Amino acid sequence: MPEEQLMVFLCQETILEELGDEALLHSCPSFGEAVGEAINSGNLIPFTTELSGRLGEMDLYKACLLSNFIGFACEKEEDTSAGRGVIELFSKVCTQVYEMFQSAEARGERELPPEVPELYKENASQARAYCGFNILCVSTMAFLTRNAALRRLLAEMGLEEELAYLSEEVPESPYLKSVTYVNSMLKTCSDLKLLVLQPGKQQGFFAVANDLNNCFHLLFLLEEQIAENLGHSYGLESFPAAAPLIGLAHGEYPEEAWAESYSTAFMECNYCTADHAEFRNEDAMALIWGEMPPDCIPAVDRRAVIVLFEGGLRRGFDAPFLFVPHSALRPYVRIEGELTEQEYDAWLTKIEEAMKR
Repeated sequence: MPEEQLMVFLCQETILEELGDEALLHSCPSFGEAVGEAINSGNLIPFTTELSGRLGEMDLYKACLLSNFIGFACEKEEDTSAGRGVIELFSKVCTQVYEMFQSAEARGERELPPEVPELYKENASQARAYCGFNILCVSTMAFLTRNAALRRLLAEMGLEEELAYLSEEVPESPYLKSVTYVNSMLKTCSDLKLLVLQPGKQQGFFAVANDLNNCFHLLFLLEEQIAENLGHSYGLESFPAAAPLIGLAHGEYPEEAWAESYSTAFMECNYCTADHAEFRNEDAMALIWGEMPPDCIPAVDRRAVIVLFEGGLRRGFDAPFLFVPHSALRPYVRIEGELTEQEYDAWLTKIEEAMKR
């Protein structure tokens, strides 16, 4: 159990003068002692896991500060055991910050009160949540990027509206600068099973996509894999993307990438087009839209289906779609195996049945 003296400090409400002090926890000797003991005894993860389970009891600002230490332990040990408490705290704090902005908008204010003291006077709890929010967002990312189950937990909390609003609609603020990354994790796939078909040549393959938050990124890595592994038979002899873009798509951050763009080699559509060999004008609504999350690709038998057509419109996109928002993410598309002739025919039958429903 954390030392009782430390818990008393963590539960004590933060006063106005303490808000913004990111070193506040170090003013409590019990915190430094407990941290040192946990590290030296090899009990860092059990210690942070227990602290995480008690975040809901603590002062909101101090809990956000403490999440930074818990996230540090996660990154140091590559262990997400303490994640649930951090995600639950995030839900609580995010909701308070959202309600704070909604209240200001309802009063006809387009911005927050210019000074935290005014906000604190109006609603001290929301002020504590607001001042600790960016720290908590960074800590939350340490867990979400490493654990797909925690991404699902966040998704189950129903914060889509709140995250989109705080990411896209409110004035810029240093307390909100990292929320957009958490928002992107709601759209990030994890080991998404793919079925890729090329009806013009009656062939296809299985693949898996991971840690991608938009379909342009998925299609880029998919075409790279086709060129490297199946190029001749699929009509893509080489991958034409600039080297900086390839590095960016795999988690590097080359400055030269931002001046580059890419146009797809194929027309990629959903399974509604699997029964004909060429792209038709009426298939435009079946295009896999690059901006949408990979998990939104229509699936058959738990596999997202991508249909490849040669020629036609080559869709272009810029480097930001290939940006990887955290170093712990591992974006990839991996080809798992080609379909036999019998498997190809069997999948067409499944797709035909799905289209009748």
